[in-house]
Amino acid sequence: MGKIKDKVQDWLEDYGYELGYDMSNCPDFVDMDIVQQNNIDAFTYYNNKRAIEQEDLSIKYGAPEDD
Repeated sequence: MGKIKDKVQDWLEDYGYELGYDMSNCPDFVDMDIVQQNNIDAFTYYNNKRAIEQEDLSIKYGAPEDD
């Protein structure tokens, strides 16, 4: 686990802190390169992630139909 934590800490120092991330609110490990390449700040990342998760849930469980 130490190697992953070190990788995350390096990412934070190189890119993340400037974009509003810290050790308690890092992007998913698989998203770090995309966040870095596109300079996606923490607020934008988590708002978009939440919207995607809500959409996934509505697809999985069925969204209420509009009248």
